[in-house]
Amino acid sequence: MSEAEAGRAREYKSRFYAVYVTGGTEERTAIILYNRALTLGLDVRSIVVPVDIKGAVFVEVGNVGDLYDLIRGVKNVKRRRPVLVQPEDVVRLAAPRVEIPQLERGMVVEITGGPFRGMKGRIIEVYEGRGEVDVVLLESDFQMAVTVPMEYVRPVEEA
Repeated sequence: MSEAEAGRAREYKSRFYAVYVTGGTEERTAIILYNRALTLGLDVRSIVVPVDIKGAVFVEVGNVGDLYDLIRGVKNVKRRRPVLVQPEDVVRLAAPRVEIPQLERGMVVEITGGPFRGMKGRIIEVYEGRGEVDVVLLESDFQMAVTVPMEYVRPVEEA
């Protein structure tokens, strides 16, 4: 990249665009877009392939004209009009997932979110498919069972 091209690239503010592609070809299409950007010398700053979303690749560019040059003629691109996306949304989709601890019946846990935050309870049932657990609260005046998402519980001790 020459000095003139580098100066032109710096004068544009970065923007993220969602490029819709054929489902299942996200990684392959991202590689094609990367190679095209290098070959054509386009102002493409990053290409993000989210794991959880099928059919979309996010491209960060300075000049939207370069984005249109990038996707022109690429076989797996479905729509030729990319959609502007907020940077916070891209960061949220690209951030690593929080690992959920292994939960079992009888475990004593602390609830870390929701209306019962800070309370302790004992797990009576684990629903892996739904991502929820039934917990009997230990700190209430009567025996009360509540269902909370697995992300909201943290093991305190094992029974």
